[in-house]
Amino acid sequence: MATKEELKERLVTGHVITEEDVHDLIDVAGKEGPQGPKGDTGAKGAKGDKGDKGEPGADGFPSETQWNELVARVEALEGAGAGE
Repeated sequence: MATKEELKERLVTGHVITEEDVHDLIDVAGKEGPQGPKGDTGAKGAKGDKGDKGEPGADGFPSETQWNELVARVEALEGAGAGE
């Protein structure tokens, strides 16, 4: 297994990292330390540009066919619980 200094030297000289190097890095690194303290909140970003106005939508009301289908579905649901 390579030492920490040997691994540093390989990385600095442009050595192509091998799978063995990665395993050595993991072995040399040791155990993960404890969670560090929470950092300061960063500065607030700039306000974005206002978006373009969208096209007007439909009136939001269902067509007569859609309404009749909805009524039929509600009546069917209410009728399914009528025997209770």
